[in-house]
Amino acid sequence: MKKRLRTIQLASLFVFIVIFSMFYAASVSAETLRIFSWKVYAPEEFQQKFIKLVKEKFDIDLKLDIKYVNEPDEIFPVLRNGKADIITPSHNVPKDERYQLIKHKLVLPLNLENIPNYKNVQPGLQKADYCSQGDKVYAVPVARGPYGLAYNTMILKEAPKSWNIFWDPRFKDKYTLGKYQYEENIFNAALAMGFSPKDMSNYKKLNTPKFQKKLAQLVANAHGMWKIQDNPEDLQGLSFAMSWGDSLIGLKKMGEIWKMAEPKEGTTVWVDNVMIGHTLENKPKLKQIAEEWLNIVLSDEYQLNVVTRKIGTIPVVTSIMDKLTPDEIVRCHIEDPAYFTNNCILWPTLSKADRKGLKRLWDKAMKTRK
Repeated sequence: MKKRLRTIQLASLFVFIVIFSMFYAASVSAETLRIFSWKVYAPEEFQQKFIKLVKEKFDIDLKLDIKYVNEPDEIFPVLRNGKADIITPSHNVPKDERYQLIKHKLVLPLNLENIPNYKNVQPGLQKADYCSQGDKVYAVPVARGPYGLAYNTMILKEAPKSWNIFWDPRFKDKYTLGKYQYEENIFNAALAMGFSPKDMSNYKKLNTPKFQKKLAQLVANAHGMWKIQDNPEDLQGLSFAMSWGDSLIGLKKMGEIWKMAEPKEGTTVWVDNVMIGHTLENKPKLKQIAEEWLNIVLSDEYQLNVVTRKIGTIPVVTSIMDKLTPDEIVRCHIEDPAYFTNNCILWPTLSKADRKGLKRLWDKAMKTRK
């Protein structure tokens, strides 16, 4: 009798455990957030911190499904086909007439109450035209930087004062630039030639024999041409370069001190952003979690340790100035909130006609390179 009772008790306990486990599993929420990002913006350690934060704040077991961007043009089809919840486009993508992400409702307006760190964004980037429509904001910036004039302080004792140094015959075969950055190369050549920022992308005004010759000389006299990203080895031993600036940290480790110059004509810049896709329109909780991701990329910790020191580019918030070294303050101009507005030239959002025309100019110039 006791043996039978014991068997019944064990069976009851087993049934209780099974039912409890099923109830507990059902009570624990699980979500997947799909992110399509440049790899540098989603380091592994940051992913783990975010998953932990979501668990603590929302009691949700979050899985991150992260795929990495290789080319800017990949972002639109991924978003259009509903394969990403978060994207990281540059500033000239959202209103590009090929995409019109905001107009076609492929991205969602943000609830800035869920992104309190937005208040620390540099004034020139808050509610910028490229990412807003009316009173609605559709993106937060994550990092910015130049396609700038980097110079080797071991060779040039003074910073170059003009883009025209690229056409100085003394420096033939002593500089490099991006092979595929045709738009940005043309912008810099146009600025060097005296075109205004407004006209530096105007194909009709640039399509002259004089400008074509200028561009051809830039290409023909280059020592080399790096591809998507400039690496320290691409710049090593040269006098100056057109550069994103990311390779300067690596060059320092190799024994060369490079800095970014401030040419009098101005420097063209990019701003990378984070946007939330239309896929979360009917998923309010997951959208709020996505906005938490946007808030974290604007945190002091992320902007200092990931953007400034790991990637080596420029932060987009003003709240980290007391945490930067003197050299970082100088490099990032973080002490001057108006610097971005007054000194930087945002890449324009090109029309289809101008884009095709600039590509034709570049292809013609590239034929001069043997």
